[in-house]
This record gives sequence, C-alpha cells and structure tokens, in this order.
Amino acid sequence: MNALVLDKGRLMLKDIPSPVPLKEEILLRVLKAGICSTDLEMVKGYMDFEGVPGHEFVG
Repeated sequence: MNALVLDKGRLMLKDIPSPVPLKEEILLRVLKAGICSTDLEMVKGYMDFEGVPGHEFVG
C-alpha cells in the first residue's frame, strides 16, 4: 500500500506492506487522513517519531 512516511526527518511516499489484523481486530481502508499540529511537530523534528503520521482519518 502507498503511505506518506516520516523517515529520518523527511516525508516520503513509500510502498509499505499492508497491516495484517489480529483475530480480535479489523482492518479499515482509510480514505482520507488529516494532519494536525502534533504531526507537524513530528515533521519539524520537535518530537522523536518515524513512521506513518496522521491519526485523524476517515475509513
């Protein structure tokens, strides 16, 4: 799946493996993801984070 990934302080569009849900979980297809001020702090380097930002989504 394609995802916007924060890697070493840079945002990059990458093809990453799709997550596999555990037995008691479900997998949602995210249509849109919002970027909030916390995500911007991570991109600016004020917070230690590497991965897929964006936790405000619509499934």
